Amino acid sequence: MKRPLVFVIVIVTMVVALAACGGDDAPAAQIIEVPGAPIIVEKEVIVEVPVEVVVEKEVIVEIKVPGETVIVEKIVEVMAPVTFGEAPVLAQLVAAGQLPPVEERLPEAPLVMPVFSEIGKYGGTLRRGFLGPTDVNCNSGRVNGTGPVRWNTAGTELIPWVAESIEGSADGAVWTMKLRKGMKWSDGAPFTADDFIFESVDVFGNDDVKPGKTAWWRGPGPTPVVVSKVDDTTVKFTYPGSYWIFPKKMLFACTGRSMPYAPKHHLSQFHAEFNSDADKLAKDAGFESWEQYYLNREDFRDNVDRPSTRPWLFRNTRGDPTIIFERNPYFFVVDPEGNQLPYIDKIRLGLVETPEVLQLKAIQGEIDFQGRHMQLPAFPLLKENEDKGGYTMKLINTYGGADAFVSVNQSFPGEMGDVMREKSFRLGLAAAIDREFIQKTAMIGLGQIRNPFPPLGHPQHPGPEFETMNLVYDVDLANSLLDEVIPNKDSDGFRTLPSGESFKYFIGATPAFGPWPDVAEQSARFFRDVGVNAEAKIGERSLFVNQWRGNELHAAVFQMDRTADLFVWPIHQTCSAVNCWWGPLIGIWFSSGGESGVEPSQEIKDNYALYLKGLTVSPEESAPLAQEIYKWHAENQVESVVISTSPMAMGVVVVNKDLGNVPESWANDVTFNTPWPSFPEQFYFKR
Repeated sequence: MKRPLVFVIVIVTMVVALAACGGDDAPAAQIIEVPGAPIIVEKEVIVEVPVEVVVEKEVIVEIKVPGETVIVEKIVEVMAPVTFGEAPVLAQLVAAGQLPPVEERLPEAPLVMPVFSEIGKYGGTLRRGFLGPTDVNCNSGRVNGTGPVRWNTAGTELIPWVAESIEGSADGAVWTMKLRKGMKWSDGAPFTADDFIFESVDVFGNDDVKPGKTAWWRGPGPTPVVVSKVDDTTVKFTYPGSYWIFPKKMLFACTGRSMPYAPKHHLSQFHAEFNSDADKLAKDAGFESWEQYYLNREDFRDNVDRPSTRPWLFRNTRGDPTIIFERNPYFFVVDPEGNQLPYIDKIRLGLVETPEVLQLKAIQGEIDFQGRHMQLPAFPLLKENEDKGGYTMKLINTYGGADAFVSVNQSFPGEMGDVMREKSFRLGLAAAIDREFIQKTAMIGLGQIRNPFPPLGHPQHPGPEFETMNLVYDVDLANSLLDEVIPNKDSDGFRTLPSGESFKYFIGATPAFGPWPDVAEQSARFFRDVGVNAEAKIGERSLFVNQWRGNELHAAVFQMDRTADLFVWPIHQTCSAVNCWWGPLIGIWFSSGGESGVEPSQEIKDNYALYLKGLTVSPEESAPLAQEIYKWHAENQVESVVISTSPMAMGVVVVNKDLGNVPESWANDVTFNTPWPSFPEQFYFKR
């Protein structure tokens, strides 16, 4: 196996800590990987140099990444650049006096990003496709992200990003975030601690603007976070108790509207506490209140003038048939030779009607980099036409969880709901599914049959003995288990409810991201084989989601992602919100504090209590709690996995053959905001 060269960033004058620092010991210099895998450093070295440096030196290290152990044997110490380069289009603006010189646009110590292959070339437009206004959100945000921190390529570590560092107190209750001195918003205004105070206090602290609070603001206790300004480049987040998950709550997700900072100098003009004419501005713009207008103006998809810290800036609103992003002239990152990133000038999203049209565009050579909406069944056709389209195909397996499951609605009402809450009914359905058949047909032979866990070796994985528990295809076992709950059958051979009433078992699915309709239809056939009169209900995504959240379906086929850390997004595992796929009204019950929805069983409450406890203890202490929750899922099959760790979701990737610095693989999961871990800002066109 070829041994890859892994690059790292060393910040030698600032502690980059994503865990607690206690006591009076001198801070250890920390190596943070961008964009490879974490390096184990055995000896502390503190160097008094006021820059970030790229490091390479001789060392033998074993690095755990999903799927393999990589041996890294070379590392070269290179000082950060002292002169800077920029894109020709920006240099022209500087020459015309319309933009400050590049060194004045960068922070005093810009972040130096090593490249996967080579120093890139400036220019070009990266072409992608989108399916409509609702698809602009994640389609754009996941190649054009932001946030205080981000994941490395392998999805194994967090690295500093917009924030220079995050340091926790010994008990994990107080977190101090250092910003980059001299960093600027995309319009040239200073990026400072005031932007954090504005968003945290004046926006999230205002119930009329943000009645629904984001997780980092709520924190783990009865009172929310207190955000305070230490100085212009230092912000402190103080919680009533330990909140060890804080750094991961700082991760960007699609729109970034839950970030703890916003451009105060721009958005305050729409806020009544800062502008007495805010209501008039709103009404002039056609909004009923300033709060409504503020939410519109803070959204980059509707307000192209909103300053940003992203690599590229929106130049169209989401309703346009073509969406263009242009490079951010104040982006805070450079390559090892001092060239300001990104290399690519623009990103273009072109509207298509269906995924099939998008795949046709790829074959015609009109797509440069895209996994979103590239359907797994189309892979053979896409592979066959690589030369014609001028691209190569990559298959990026999902990190963990499930690419297709069949859930059982635990909040369904009445006698049917009582049956579905019986464990024997769920295990009987789980045993009725011939997963190997579905894998070979709908999933073209890819993926694994395993429960919805993170990868083996992950600290939250419950153990290998739970990997395939209750996933074995056994018709006799299925009939035996179902006989315990609904043994009687009607004249057509279908099982009846205990009251004697016949029923139809509806399985909802949508063709949005993969062959979920096929999974639903084949699962329904297998259920009919054991006497459950099942039928697949296939619908457009928004209709399907509304039916599910309206508690109208018995079962649903979808994906279970977000297994990088259960405590970051616990929706699937604990049913903590309405978009829970195994009990939407249970999700409402938890999110409303028991004021509405359907009260769950005690064991589901117990799992939720384990999650809440996990927010207040260290990662080492929270891992066993996550394991208990995952064990419960294997034992109870509320989301019975059909296929896991395939490239179905966003992993069938078209890559232009002329596109450089694209890594061989990257972490694929919603948690990672994939394909953001591929570091698109260093992509470039070779010609």
